[in-house]
Order: sequence, then structure tokens, then C-alpha cells
Amino acid sequence: LGPSKNLANVRLNFYDCQVGDVGVKALAEGLGSLKNLANVRLIFYGCPKVGDVGVKALGEGLGSLKNLANVSLSFNCCPQVGDVGVKALGEGLGSLKNLTNVNLSFDSCPQVGDVGVKALG
Repeated sequence: LGPSKNLANVRLNFYDCQVGDVGVKALAEGLGSLKNLANVRLIFYGCPKVGDVGVKALGEGLGSLKNLANVSLSFNCCPQVGDVGVKALGEGLGSLKNLTNVNLSFDSCPQVGDVGVKALG
């Protein structure tokens, strides 16, 4: 994605894979360099190695995209995702002035609790 500086839309699905925090962090850095990005949809379903470090990196990377208007992120059945990552993601997305639509899903993420959800508010 790095050489495609004019990308406005990205949709990536990772189902039942072994992607972990290292891969998600690299993806976040790449996405963060796409300054024209307006729409992002990322699905991590059943990725047991994705955790707070990766989710935090996505918050930082996406949080730097001033043109970002629509975000849809799913971390369903990712048992390593917890409150720390959710809080950091909320902080990153909360800095975006052009953000109009957000869809976040943490189904079957047993480490996400009241602290993470409260931080999103």
C-alpha cells in the first residue's frame, strides 16, 4: 500500500489467520502514510495473536489521517484485545475532526470490559 499515496479507500479482511501485533503495527504505519485516505474497513476475525499493541498502533496510525471520514474496525474473536488497546484506539480516533462514521466491533473479546468501553465515550 505504501507506494499508492492517492488511495482513498482501503478494505482488508483477515480471517482465522496468524497475523499478530507486529503485522498490525506495520499495517498501521503503512495506512498512516496514506494522507488521502478517507474510508477504512479492517476485519480481524479469529486472529488470536492480535492484541493491545496492534490495536494501539492502529489508533496512532489512523489518528494521523486528517481526511479520514469513515472507519469500520472489527476485532471479533481476538482474545488478546483488551481495554488498553480499545482506550488507545479511541484516543487516536477521537483526534479526527472529519470523522463522521465509526463502526467498532469487539465481539468475543473477553478482555474488553467497562474500562475500554468507557474510554470510547
